[in-house]
Amino acid sequence: MNFFVYPLILILITLPVSTPAFELPPAETFHNGLSLQGFTGILNTPSAHVTKEGDFYALYANQKENSWRDGTSFQDNYLFSVGFFSFFELGGRLTSASDIGIRDLSANVKLTSEPFFRKYLYIPVLALGIQDASGGASYFKTKYAVVSEDIWRLRVSAGYGSGPSRMKGGFAGGEFKALDWFYLLADNDTKETNVGGRVVTPQFWKVPISFTATAKTSLDRQPGNFDIAFGFSLPLDFEMRSKGQGAGSQRVQGPADSTIQNPEFETQNSTSSLAKDPLGPKGDSGGFAADNPSSLISHLSPSVKLESLRDRMVKAGFQNVRVGEKGGALVVVEYENVTFNHNEMDALGVITGMAVETLPDSYKTLRLIIKKKNIRMMQVSIPLPAAAKYLESGRDLAGLKSQVLVRNAFSDEDDLAYSDGETNSSLFTSSLMLGPGLDTKIGTDYGAFDYSLSIKPELYVNLWKGAQVDVRWDVPVSRSDNMDGRNPYFYNPTPARMERLMLFQGIKLLPEVMANLGAGQILPNINGIINEISWQPGDGSHLITLSQSWGRNTKTELIQDTHLASYRYYFSPFDLSLTGTAGKFWAQDNGYQLELKRFFGDTAVSVYYKNTTIQESMSLGYPLHWQSAGIQFAFPLTPQKDMQHYYKMQLRGTDQWGYAQETTIASSNSAGANYLPPVPLALNPLPSTALYRSYYNRDRLSGEYITSHLERMRDAWIKYKDGF
Repeated sequence: MNFFVYPLILILITLPVSTPAFELPPAETFHNGLSLQGFTGILNTPSAHVTKEGDFYALYANQKENSWRDGTSFQDNYLFSVGFFSFFELGGRLTSASDIGIRDLSANVKLTSEPFFRKYLYIPVLALGIQDASGGASYFKTKYAVVSEDIWRLRVSAGYGSGPSRMKGGFAGGEFKALDWFYLLADNDTKETNVGGRVVTPQFWKVPISFTATAKTSLDRQPGNFDIAFGFSLPLDFEMRSKGQGAGSQRVQGPADSTIQNPEFETQNSTSSLAKDPLGPKGDSGGFAADNPSSLISHLSPSVKLESLRDRMVKAGFQNVRVGEKGGALVVVEYENVTFNHNEMDALGVITGMAVETLPDSYKTLRLIIKKKNIRMMQVSIPLPAAAKYLESGRDLAGLKSQVLVRNAFSDEDDLAYSDGETNSSLFTSSLMLGPGLDTKIGTDYGAFDYSLSIKPELYVNLWKGAQVDVRWDVPVSRSDNMDGRNPYFYNPTPARMERLMLFQGIKLLPEVMANLGAGQILPNINGIINEISWQPGDGSHLITLSQSWGRNTKTELIQDTHLASYRYYFSPFDLSLTGTAGKFWAQDNGYQLELKRFFGDTAVSVYYKNTTIQESMSLGYPLHWQSAGIQFAFPLTPQKDMQHYYKMQLRGTDQWGYAQETTIASSNSAGANYLPPVPLALNPLPSTALYRSYYNRDRLSGEYITSHLERMRDAWIKYKDGF
């Protein structure tokens, strides 16, 4: 349909030049929705824009591929896309048309120039992309280049694709924003001309999710016979966007394929009115003064105020609390956070706010000692006047950052006078963590989606300093027919059982060196040890970890051991880390894994690549070389503020639940790239008590991370201050 494509390309090139009076709106006024092919675009063709940075999109479409729609009665398409960077989107697609034997799992990627040229109104946006980038069967494969331009309420796009499966040749399309929530769509995908519409709902009240619906018909075959798609989008940090702009707006500022689970076997002189006002931050008398500790203690001596700060922290649920002072100007607060289990920055903000409210003006510096299992982990020094100013007004964050000092904590402070009183010791306290266990097989020859769902209660009991007992059970809930014991997936369903019973001992060897030693039942019928040691020098941008495990199966006498070394580099401007791990993994496969992980709030998105060789004893009698790639999402499944310990017992959700989906991209097995590996590849048997999670805030307890996220302190204080 060249008569459709070439005029649009001509318009795209000439209109911005010939009509400079047009006011071109910024790209974010358009909703960058998913096409029915899974990339950001129109109907079956892409635009040059990508999924908004930090957003997750999901879509279901019933469109049949035109090359086989006469031979199938249905086609289900499950699509998703993640805005990994402002210039890069990563997506995936599961297509199932089982009556013609098609079941395909593939990936899409796209790079755009939009963030680099958004200040230049008359320069079109350019993007390069790949559809169906996988190593197995390919049904939608193409590489393409596309340009887009926004003109008033119209976005036009045109490009060229290499095929061979889709978009072979020139394609073009347009989106017209008829209303804030309704778009008219048309495109030519080199085979057919399509028209349709898209509805985009605004986000719901206090719920950061938006829904979309798309209807499409072909003008070349049975016009009026519509394909439909339904989906949703949400920001991965779960922050609300500005009111009234729906999914295309800015965020509100201020306060064959196997599935591998997350391996949790895995100084200024001004002082804020927060400290000065005897009535506290609400500024009214009456009933408030009795509820606000700062108003009751404003007339007390500095030593009594230190005790009051300690008592407030104990009442708020912090453990191993000690408060001391030095020279009348420095206050040192030691604490262990067991309540704000999304992020240690929340606890840091709440305690800083308490200190600003409670302490007199004579104290100029607050030194916070963050503990884990009663071990000093990190020391954060904050100037109280600057902290008070920022918590009250939200201004001069840069000034606060320049004065905050973070370093690794190790030994007791010298010449400190600690206040006597209740510390809320963590000795013999316990937490019961509830979370789901989910094992899935997606897009295999045996089914589009197979699963096994269970509940995994996990009990932690704190003993002496650095010691804890970890007990985890697995309670099956439901599974699909292909996972019931007569399955082809190397899966062995079991009744409810205890999965793990181990004792772990954490040891701070040096200020920058931490070790964690564990022994007991690693898995059912496997007893052994899991040990790791990490070195995080300086500001925490670099991390080196060595891990070792050994286990013997009591039934088969089979021994499994691992010897792994990893290096992680953290780049704070993007909350991005790159990790390489190499050695001998749990399934006795040798090789390496590369992982690129980015945090959006408390949600981590990882893309990874595995390259390992399975030993003869673990495979079919001969070594097999495997390469696979995947994506993983990990996020808390618990409230931002958990309930406190009650009689030394706490019930909460998991601070990190992960789900990963990967696909084989190359294999030495004759069955081809879609063949399922007989064992989980590149698996490091680190439990939930591992260093990165139990001690280092999901690998976010470092000077670089803390100083880059000081704004979260104020968010947490504003949200929770009335409760303390």
